[in-house]
Amino acid sequence: MKRAIVYGRRTRTRSFSLAEVVIALGVVTVGIVAVLGVFPAALQTGHSAQDETRAAHIAQSVFGSLVAGAPSQFSAVPLPPTAVTIDLTASSSPTSPTLYADKIDPVTGMNDAQLTQNPATAAYAILIYTNNAPAGFSTVPPTANQVTVRVAWPANAPAANQTFRDYVRIISKY
Repeated sequence: MKRAIVYGRRTRTRSFSLAEVVIALGVVTVGIVAVLGVFPAALQTGHSAQDETRAAHIAQSVFGSLVAGAPSQFSAVPLPPTAVTIDLTASSSPTSPTLYADKIDPVTGMNDAQLTQNPATAAYAILIYTNNAPAGFSTVPPTANQVTVRVAWPANAPAANQTFRDYVRIISKY
């Protein structure tokens, strides 16, 4: 609602000046640009969280296979669905060949990061280190092994450009 103010013969209408409008638009623009500037950081954080979660999932899958096979096949524990076996009676640094995992299973289309030996489409590289002499366990014969699963991503990047996480667990024969 506009009010008219009378000063002698002239009537003035109250309104915003052009300078006030320009300043207000500038303040709003700075606010919008600041909010939009947060989106790339939020997206990066989201992707990092996904990679961290998948890395833990992959390590748990490897540990689950090793624990399941250890009581009956301690010297050649298989890692399905690959043909790789891990000798838990020896120390190695790291296992050969390197294992890989995709972000999405090509058969089911599920986001479950299955183990594979194919580096072509892999998102994660998995190295397994074993130590057959963990503190507090008998070493003759070996009854336990400290297993370190290193999950690194992106899989095909040089080691200096990869992010990796190490997961450690002691697996016993009995």
